[in-house]
Amino acid sequence: MRGQDIQRDLFRLVDRISHEIESFTDGLSDIEKNAAGSLEEWAPRDVITHLVFWQEHFNNKLSNARSGKKAPSAGDYLDQVNDGVFIQHAGQTFSDAKRELNAALKRSRQLLQEETDEELTAPGRYEYLGERTLLYDALGTIGWHIPFHLSDYTIKTGKKQAAIDLQEGITTELSVFPGWEVNAVYNLACFFAQNNEPEKALENLRAAFKQKPDLREWAKQDSDLDSLQEHPEFKSLMQES
Repeated sequence: MRGQDIQRDLFRLVDRISHEIESFTDGLSDIEKNAAGSLEEWAPRDVITHLVFWQEHFNNKLSNARSGKKAPSAGDYLDQVNDGVFIQHAGQTFSDAKRELNAALKRSRQLLQEETDEELTAPGRYEYLGERTLLYDALGTIGWHIPFHLSDYTIKTGKKQAAIDLQEGITTELSVFPGWEVNAVYNLACFFAQNNEPEKALENLRAAFKQKPDLREWAKQDSDLDSLQEHPEFKSLMQES
């Protein structure tokens, strides 16, 4: 990719994600929007408040690092953090949650626009990133995390093909970014494995391993692929070099 191509494609992806959020919320009934979920079974409002928290977390990490402050960390207690978000926002209206998500995503775009292409793709630009790039972190938070939860709820309401269309479309968009070509395909394989589509999962795993053979070691212990463990083709794929 050259020059402005990184920013161009990144903000095109952000626009696509914004569109998917609108499509998701527009497709909900008033009953769904007003539903009260549980810690085990999130309602749409809970999905949105969860996304707000993590999008704001992304924004806070970046803005703090820029100003020389310590970037906040969620540590290793994601389940406790997510449960806490659910409880804290149990009384929030769906419309307020959606407004907050739109605002958080807009803020992310503003922050990322202040970075040059070189800064977006420089490994370890900020301490909290470790060896990762800011682009990598942004794609994970915006390009993978948001569609994952939209698809998860969509699947649970019986609209499987709509969730597949979303995942496949986002995979295509993520695949143009350096460092995410393999991630996107591998994550799509995990999505299919978790949603009773073994042949599509294996097809995408095969493509991911072709680009990055050492992914096999990660796949061997990845619980997202548990449904494939006894599949003969999966066993064969794990043994290939």
